[in-house]
Amino acid sequence: MTKHTHALLIATLTMPAVLLAQEAGVDAKKKEPILVLEKFVTDGAGDDPLGVLPTTPSGSAFGFGKTQLDTPRTMSVISSDIIDKMGLSAVEDLVRVVPGVYTLTRYGIQGNVDVRDVPADLFFRGMKRVNMEGYARTVLAAMDQIEIIKGPPSPIYGMGKIGGYTNMVPKSGRAKTGGYLEKPQGFAQGITGAYNRNEVSVGGGGPTSLMGKKGGYYVYGLLEDSDSFTDGVPVKTKMIQAAISLDRFIGPFRLDTGINAQSTRTAGSVLGRVTQDVIDTGRYIRGTPLINLDLNGNGSIGYLEYQKASPVKGNLSAGNTPLLQNFALPRDANGKPIPLNQMVVKPGIPQAMYDYLVANPQYDPTGRLRAAGPGGPVPLSGYIPIGMMMNPLTIGFDTLDLHRAAAFEREQDAKIVTIFADLVCDTDIDATLKNQFFFDYIDSYKLSDMGLYGPRDTYAIEDKITATKRVPASRLPDWLTVNTLASLNFRLTHTMVRGGSFYNDYSANRVDAMASTWVASRGGATPNTTFVSSGVNSDLYNDGAPHTSGNECEFYETGLGMLLDMDVFKKLNVVLGGRFDGSGARNRDFAGVFNPTSGTSANPGTVRAVEARAEGWDTGTSWSGSLTYSLPYNSRVYVTAARSSLTLDSAANSISNTVIAAGHIGNAELKEAGFKSSLLKNKLFFTASYYEQSRISVASPTDPTATAEVSSTLGRGWESELKWVPNKSFFLSVYARKQKTIYKVNVGAVIPVHAKALGFQDIVDANGKVIFPAEAFLYGGRAQIVLPNDVPEFNEQQGRPNLQLGFNSSYDFGRGFGVTLSGNYLSSTYSGRLKLIKLPASTIFNVGPYWNVGGWSLRFDVYNVTNERSFRSMKLASGEVLAIANPDRRWQLTARREF
Repeated sequence: MTKHTHALLIATLTMPAVLLAQEAGVDAKKKEPILVLEKFVTDGAGDDPLGVLPTTPSGSAFGFGKTQLDTPRTMSVISSDIIDKMGLSAVEDLVRVVPGVYTLTRYGIQGNVDVRDVPADLFFRGMKRVNMEGYARTVLAAMDQIEIIKGPPSPIYGMGKIGGYTNMVPKSGRAKTGGYLEKPQGFAQGITGAYNRNEVSVGGGGPTSLMGKKGGYYVYGLLEDSDSFTDGVPVKTKMIQAAISLDRFIGPFRLDTGINAQSTRTAGSVLGRVTQDVIDTGRYIRGTPLINLDLNGNGSIGYLEYQKASPVKGNLSAGNTPLLQNFALPRDANGKPIPLNQMVVKPGIPQAMYDYLVANPQYDPTGRLRAAGPGGPVPLSGYIPIGMMMNPLTIGFDTLDLHRAAAFEREQDAKIVTIFADLVCDTDIDATLKNQFFFDYIDSYKLSDMGLYGPRDTYAIEDKITATKRVPASRLPDWLTVNTLASLNFRLTHTMVRGGSFYNDYSANRVDAMASTWVASRGGATPNTTFVSSGVNSDLYNDGAPHTSGNECEFYETGLGMLLDMDVFKKLNVVLGGRFDGSGARNRDFAGVFNPTSGTSANPGTVRAVEARAEGWDTGTSWSGSLTYSLPYNSRVYVTAARSSLTLDSAANSISNTVIAAGHIGNAELKEAGFKSSLLKNKLFFTASYYEQSRISVASPTDPTATAEVSSTLGRGWESELKWVPNKSFFLSVYARKQKTIYKVNVGAVIPVHAKALGFQDIVDANGKVIFPAEAFLYGGRAQIVLPNDVPEFNEQQGRPNLQLGFNSSYDFGRGFGVTLSGNYLSSTYSGRLKLIKLPASTIFNVGPYWNVGGWSLRFDVYNVTNERSFRSMKLASGEVLAIANPDRRWQLTARREF
C-alpha cells in the first residue's frame, strides 16, 4: 500500500468516528434511544411463521425501508426458516426458491451467485465482499436472511455488476424480527446423508451487558467434513461467526460489530471428453495417449519434457504448443459458419500420427489408420504435434460413471476473515445516521495436476457513512412527503498473486476417467497425464514448471450518492437518485515471470526481464429513477430506469494493465416495468416484471474492456412469482422466468472443441464398426477454434437455461408432522457458445417429511426423487467440451434441538 493511499485510508476511517461522536453529543440530549434486540429464531406467531410473505421492510434495494410491495425493483427475500426448511446449503440451491439465480460453476464449488445470467456481487450486511470465485462455500445456514436484488445497485451502494447482487444478513445481535430476548436461546444441529455428508452446527444468543451498555450477542459455529457427488472431491469447512450489539455505545449510537472466520478445503473437478453421446447415453470414449511425455520416469511431466517429446513446428505461440493447437472456424463456400455437428468429414489422419504408425506398425495392427493416409483438418500452425494423439491399442467404448471426474484441481484451500463494525443512530426514524466499517480478506490457492497453481491474497477495506432525513411535513404541502438519503464511501481493494502458473488443462481430455488406474484422490491421473505446476516445482531445469503469472493490484474507489423518496398525492411514489464515483488503480506484473508460449520447442520460453506497470484514474456517474403508482386492491405498477458505474476488475479482484490504460470504470443499464399485488389480507403476494439490462459504453469488439469479467451482454426477459400462505400450516410459492442473453458487443473467443467437430473422420473396420472414433485423434491435448469477432451465428450466450420454473410448498398435518415438496424445470441449453453439445431439459423434484416435537426437529430430505440425469455447463469457454454432472438421487437427515 502506498503512503498516499495509506494516509487517505486513515483519514477516511477516522473522520466518520469523530463526526459521529460529535453528533452523538448533540442527539443524546434530544432523544432517549430504545434498544430493540431482534430475535434469532422466529417465534412462530401469526399465519406466516416461516417468513414466506415479503411483508418486512428492507433497505437493501434503495436504502429506504420499503416492503417488497412498495419497492420498484424485482427482489426476493429468503428467511433463515426457509433456508432450514427447504434444506438450502450452497448457492447452487438458490435456484430452487428464487428465479434468475441459476449459477454456473468453474472447477468446484461456487462462492458467488449469478443473477440474471451474469456474475453478480455478493454483499454482507450491505457491504460488498471480495469475489469468492470457486474457492470457498458460502454457508447459507449462517444467514438470518438472504436478499436478492435484480439489476445494477442503487446509487447508495457504489459501483456494481449488471445483473444484480445478493445481500447476506448473518445471524447477529440484531437480526430482522424485532424484540428483546428475555433469556439466552439457541440450537444444535447435525446433518448426515448421502456421499458421507457430515455437518454439525451450533448457535446461540441472548441479552448481554458490557461496559454498562445493554445489548445482545449471537455466536454461530459450523464444522463439515463431507464427500460429494464426485468421488474424490471433499467439502471440508470450519466456520465461526460472532456478533454483538451494544446500545448507547457513543451517545445514542448503537454498536453492531462481529466477525466471520472460515476455513475451506475442497477440490475442483469436471467431466472430460464430453460428447453428445456422453450426455444422451453415457457412451464414453476410452483410451490413453500414444506418446509417453514423462521422459525421465519420475511420475510427472515437466515443461521441458513435453516440449522435447512433442515438438511443434515453427515458433511457439498461444495457439501453437506441444499439446494445444488452434483451428480456424469452419465455413462453407459462401463464408457462412458450418454447424459443428454437421461438419463434412476430411479424410486422413494427422501427418505426425501417420509417420509414427509407419515406423511403429504394432500400434495399428489392423492397418486401418495407415490406410486412411495422412490428411484431415490442419491447424493454423500447419502441423499437429504427436503428443496430441491417442494410442489405437487402448481405444474403446464404455459407459461413463458420472461420479468420476477426469480433471481435478485436486486442492482448493481458502482462509477467509470478515469483520464489520457499525455505529448506528436510528432511534428517530425521520433522521438516521450510520457509519459502517468493513474488512474482508481471503487467502487462497488452487493446485492441480493440469499445470495449474493459483495462489491469491486479497483484502478489501471500506468505510461508508449513510444519513437519512425526512423533510418535516410543516414545510411541505399536504399532498407531498419527501425523504432524503446521502451516502459517502471509500473502498480499497488489494490483490497479490505470488508465483502462479497455468500451462492449460491438458489432462481434462488426456485422462481416461474409466481407467483401472482411477483413484478417488487424483482421478485417472497417471505419470503420462500428470503435469507439474510451479506450486510443486518451479525449477525449469529440474523437471519443473516456472511461474507464469505474478502481480500486485490495488484500486480504491470513493463516491457520493444521493436519493429522494417522494409520495405525491398518496398514489404516486417517486424515487430519484444520482452518484459520482472516482477510482484510482495501479497494477504491476512482476519481473521474472515465465512466458511458456514463446521461442521454439528446441529453445522454449522467455522470462520477463522488467516489471510491467500501469496506473490510472477514472470516473463514473450513476443515476436511477422509479415511478410507482398505487392501484386498488393493494396493488402497484412501477417503472424503473437506471445507469450504474461498475469496476472492470476480474473474478480475482484484479485489473489488468490494458484495462487500466483504457479506463477501468464501465457502465450498466437497467430498464424494468412491473406489477405487484398483496391480496387476501396480505396472505397472497404476486409480482411480475419485464426487464432489459446491458453493459453499455463499450466501443467495439476490439475495446480492451469488452472482455472484462462483467462481460458485454444484453439480457431481455420476464419473471413472475407468487407466494401464498393461507394459514400457518401451509405455504406455496411458484415462479417462472424466461430470458435471452446476447453479446451486445459480439467479441470473438478461442473455444475448445473435440476433433470430430473439426472434420476428422471415424476409422472403421470392414464391417463398418468404429475402431478409432474421430474425437480420439486429439484427446491427448486440446484443440481450439478461433471464433472471430462479429459472427452473428454465435452472438447468444449459452450454458444457462432460458426458461426456469420452480415451486416450493410445505404442509403441517398437525401434531408436529409435515412435509415439504419442491421442484424445478430447467429448459435445455447448449454447453457452450458454439452450440456443439446440447444439454437436455430437466425436471427435478424434492420431498422432505419432518417431525417437530418439543424442542426437537427431525427432517428427512430426498433430493432429485426421480433420479433425473442432468448436467451443468462450466463458466469458462471450455464448457463446449467439458461439463459438470449434477447430483443424482440423494438423501439427507437433519436433527435439530432448540433450547
